[in-house]
Amino acid sequence: MKNRYDLAVIGGGLCGFACAFEAASAGKHVLLMERRPALGWESTWAGQLDFSGVSAPVAQRVLDEIHAVGGLKNHIADGPILEMALDRMAGDAGISLLLHSYPVRIIFEGDTAFGIVMGSRSGEKIVEAKVIVDATEEALLWSQTGVQGTTWGSVPAKQSFFMNHAEGKLDLPLDLGDGVVLQPSLWNSEVRIEFEAEDWNPLTTRRMLPEVIRRVRREVPPLRDALVSHIANEPFPTAPLLQLERKTIPHPVLKNLFGAGIWAADVENSPGGRLAIGEKAGKLASQCEGAKEFPVDVMTGSVFSQPEITSDVLVIGGGTGGAIAAIAAGREGVKTTLIEASPALGGMGTGGAIHAYCVGVSGGLQDEVDARVAELTPLFAGKWGVMGFEPEAKKLALQEMAEDAGVEILLNTVVTGVLLKGGKVQTTAEPGTEIAIPDRAEEERNELLGVLAATPTGLSAYGAKIFIDSTGDGDIAAMAGAPFIIGREKDNLTHAFSQAAGALNTQNGSLRFFNFDAGYVDPTDVEDMTRARRLGIQLYWRQQFTEENRLLYMAPLVGLRQGRQILGEYQLTLADEIAGRRFDDAVSFMLAFYDNHGFDYENESEQAALWVWALGSWSTRIGCEVPYRCMLPKNVDGLLLACRALSMTYDAHAAFRMQKDIQRIGEVAGLAAAQAVREGILPREVDVQALQPILKERGILADQYRPKPAIAEVQQLQLPDPASIDSDQAKELVWLSALRGGEGIPALKEALKSEDPGI
Repeated sequence: MKNRYDLAVIGGGLCGFACAFEAASAGKHVLLMERRPALGWESTWAGQLDFSGVSAPVAQRVLDEIHAVGGLKNHIADGPILEMALDRMAGDAGISLLLHSYPVRIIFEGDTAFGIVMGSRSGEKIVEAKVIVDATEEALLWSQTGVQGTTWGSVPAKQSFFMNHAEGKLDLPLDLGDGVVLQPSLWNSEVRIEFEAEDWNPLTTRRMLPEVIRRVRREVPPLRDALVSHIANEPFPTAPLLQLERKTIPHPVLKNLFGAGIWAADVENSPGGRLAIGEKAGKLASQCEGAKEFPVDVMTGSVFSQPEITSDVLVIGGGTGGAIAAIAAGREGVKTTLIEASPALGGMGTGGAIHAYCVGVSGGLQDEVDARVAELTPLFAGKWGVMGFEPEAKKLALQEMAEDAGVEILLNTVVTGVLLKGGKVQTTAEPGTEIAIPDRAEEERNELLGVLAATPTGLSAYGAKIFIDSTGDGDIAAMAGAPFIIGREKDNLTHAFSQAAGALNTQNGSLRFFNFDAGYVDPTDVEDMTRARRLGIQLYWRQQFTEENRLLYMAPLVGLRQGRQILGEYQLTLADEIAGRRFDDAVSFMLAFYDNHGFDYENESEQAALWVWALGSWSTRIGCEVPYRCMLPKNVDGLLLACRALSMTYDAHAAFRMQKDIQRIGEVAGLAAAQAVREGILPREVDVQALQPILKERGILADQYRPKPAIAEVQQLQLPDPASIDSDQAKELVWLSALRGGEGIPALKEALKSEDPGI
């Protein structure tokens, strides 16, 4: 990504998209930046799909694109088709797109703006632009310039959800009263239900969902048994978040800053109105000459010395492991805060649309979560089936359990840096590199004191006594100076990523998901993550969408299977997993198979090639105990790992990444963190022997879940009679011989000479 542009549009909603498209059409080199992984969020994420009254040229271009492939009917658009179309239009127009990226602050001096500080999980970066357009819903950049305005603490909103398999005729729209309205869809037997909320907050509207669904089933007979097929990722604000004394698209002081939002001009708060105001802002911004020089002395990032908000335990990442970690810690009575980058909890099982368990070990808090999901499922599914578990039920179950445990939940928030003891601020960890392990004395470890977190309203610093890294890729540990590896040794390639989507099973009408390998990505690099998302959604593009091949939604999370492996006090190996190895500091179990999603085993390790190619053991179950030391990153104090970035080899990760096993690790981390807080000690000082009975009682270390060795370790190889050796014995001999310098090879050679070898 180039760092200097003719025009930088910050905010990729409908306003921002139309602005960027208009400017790019005028020949400008445009950057369009959005914190979500999707354009046009008002429609693609918040369910506003009525494009009635559209007249602006850019808006008409959008509608023509989706109408041509069956994505528009009676002015009603389809969300997934619209998302793909906006991305295609941006690419065709030559717009540089950067997703997953938050504006932190605008850089300006006098009457000129020079750029913005952009924050993401990759750290902070300065983007320079001759002209800047603030198209954020929060008017974030505008409000930083000292312009008089009142930012509302909360604004009313509308939340949408969709029901499929309506049985009987409905005359739509249908107003049920109290803000609940049934709206038409372009698809047969689908209805969009919209309800009002007092606050533009996904947590608020998700709490309201159950009662609204019950009411619709009760009062609308055709929907009594219908399937709640999908729910908008976030609510839609019905009023501006910033109320200016005088609305204006050009900034009153900064000559090259423009506003593109309902807060900047009087316009109907609808998809068509937003596209129109964005197009107008794009025309005005394109006529501005903008900044000519970029003074180095003002181009600085963020500086913090002390955390502004503190907790006992801070969990970063509310996905597979993090949500469970926060619930476990909160139930122990310690003040717990949970930071999550997406608008819901649950990670890949909910936002990633992989709502089915592959393999893994049961037991612990996850059993309670699953029971609550099962209890909620009929409310969402009606009389219809669901592939795996119901994802919206799990989002709700995790949120309710976290809130009941007293956890403060911060959604749509990403950590961009860390604060270390001594006042050091670290906002980057070089992507795609292996950091050598320094030879440090214990007292020289970095001590984590806080994190910098980019929110929709700016940057904040959060401190805690104990931190839990559940980011999936060890972002916090890496920023704090922990060593890590990434990918396999020969080419640093990680496991393939997927871009899942929700759909209806055309055979039985049940809720299902698509999941397939979409390519490879470096998840530590926000630019590569943008490329991967765009590639993933375009794989679904069709020349004509029909009832049979349409999608319900695009999973908001890219299906990342692997990123960094943080190096901890112990690195789990494939050999450990195959042997069912036990450890004195065991805190959990894992159980899976060697699922690396690879085909070029010539580029894998010798052990992996032997296990899969020579022995044909890809599907063989392997599992072992998990030592607490895998959760302790080297060179960093105050931090626990509770995600797929645990300390293990690339080979070990192929099996140790499944949802069930990571949920178990989350519970361990939450309990260990709470124990450390109560005793005023560091995580590496936790008495694991005192923790183990608790884990056993909770089911985490219960013997009933203990994996059996695939090939047990032995002190000395017992060589069978070569004439009677069978295939299982041969596999064991080959594997153990490879680990022991070829000790059993002679017996295998003799067996092959037999007239009737059993191998």
